[in-house]
Amino acid sequence: MAYTNSSMVAYTKLSPNHSGQRTMAIDRITPHCVVGQCTAEGLGEWFEKQSTQASSNYGIGSDGRVGLYVDEANRAWTSSNRENDEMAVTIEVSNSQKGGNWPVSDKALAKLIDLVTDICQRNGIEKLNYTGAKSGNLTRHNM
Repeated sequence: MAYTNSSMVAYTKLSPNHSGQRTMAIDRITPHCVVGQCTAEGLGEWFEKQSTQASSNYGIGSDGRVGLYVDEANRAWTSSNRENDEMAVTIEVSNSQKGGNWPVSDKALAKLIDLVTDICQRNGIEKLNYTGAKSGNLTRHNM
């Protein structure tokens, strides 16, 4: 399958931290909060370091700007679950404040919804289903 990246990307810094081409089709999305305040550029700089040994396909800063770190054609190192990362487009979302419930800004949340819609449309995902388990196609980072 020929994968494309989102046209919503405002910043690109490709990470070396990925496993190359996916071995499974994209059929799910895994969002995660960064547990920190950052920009699309800051996330890109973090994922650019080989010592980080982590990455995501996309990231969203508190201002709602989208960064691309691993092409959708490739498996990012996000959820510590090889199978999930093979099938998921992964998205890190910056928090708007430290601590507490680790909220995200309204701009970041709105952009996340737009980005998820775009990913689903381009990859033929008709409906997202969160089950709280691996059986759903909207999965958590810790699954």
